[in-house]
Amino acid sequence: MNPMDQELMRRYIYQVVRRLPKEQRHEVGLELEELIGDMLDTGQSMEEVLTKLGDPKKFAKQYQDDKHYLIGPEYYDSYLWFLKIVLLCTAVAVLVVSIVKGIQEGAGLTDSNVVQAVVTSAIHGIGNGIVNLLSACVGAFGAITLLFYIMERNKIKFEHKKEEQWSVQNLGESHTDKGKGWTPDYLAPVPDKRAVISRGDSVVGIVFIVLFCVLLIFAPTVFSAIIKNGDVISVVPVFNLEQWHIILPVFILSLVVGLGDEIFRLIMGHYCKPVMLSNIICGSVQIVLSFVVLKVFPLWNPDFAVELKRQLGGQIGPSAESFIDKWNGDVASNVLFALIALITLAEIGTSIYKTLRYQGKQPAL
Repeated sequence: MNPMDQELMRRYIYQVVRRLPKEQRHEVGLELEELIGDMLDTGQSMEEVLTKLGDPKKFAKQYQDDKHYLIGPEYYDSYLWFLKIVLLCTAVAVLVVSIVKGIQEGAGLTDSNVVQAVVTSAIHGIGNGIVNLLSACVGAFGAITLLFYIMERNKIKFEHKKEEQWSVQNLGESHTDKGKGWTPDYLAPVPDKRAVISRGDSVVGIVFIVLFCVLLIFAPTVFSAIIKNGDVISVVPVFNLEQWHIILPVFILSLVVGLGDEIFRLIMGHYCKPVMLSNIICGSVQIVLSFVVLKVFPLWNPDFAVELKRQLGGQIGPSAESFIDKWNGDVASNVLFALIALITLAEIGTSIYKTLRYQGKQPAL
């Protein structure tokens, strides 16, 4: 078997076994490799053999019994991943908002110790938010299940695919039966392991963005200095809440752009030109929107330092007082914008490098 035939066989086997449960993949791969070898021994070419075997999605169904599934094997792995992500985002967001509301309501104000007061208030908030947590998770579960059920029954694909990412001609062979159903031309290359995008990193990014959005929308006062004076807890917000109705939409838009990029990376699963373009466009938009939020809009509370110093009164130490006196919103904006720009440009650079370096490069057999 020449290298071009080996490449075609590997692509076909990969597209079949990726649709099967993990415990079946190795065995089915060996069986399919043996079947292809036997068919080649009859004098048929690799292209003829694979064309007879047909579309790998349909061939994989021989090992599946999706008639009794609400979500079939072809969608099940993706369904579980998206369900975990959505439930995690929902649970974390609801819990954090509940904690913030509990602290704001001050259920532990009678405690003499500020830490104990905050902890008591937070626990009170969690207790009150349990019902909201359960209902939110049940709603999220139902919505995701219904979405994937519709996709399953209507065979809607959310995976990005180019039906002709490569052609047999590129491997040195001719193909004369295009446009007449599935042929080996439609097999996408097996991605290089170094080009694979970590699902864990994408999930962490999605959870962080969703949580940050929820806090900015429902509990912006969480970004505040909390001070206990006697039986009263005072909150000094870091952000300019008087202008929040102007700042928040742009802030959220920037985060939503980043969220879309993370979800797209998760769906694609490896670095490729669409991921690279998405990263470049979304990253550039985020840098521009970050500049608007940090440098154009009055993001910071103009009275933060003065109010914080007044609330602290005699409780403030020399080092804390020096820090408060040196607080400057413009400097904070410059540092934060530089950090965001550097991180974003580093991500774009990584995406460009890995796409150009590894896209289309095949791992060794």
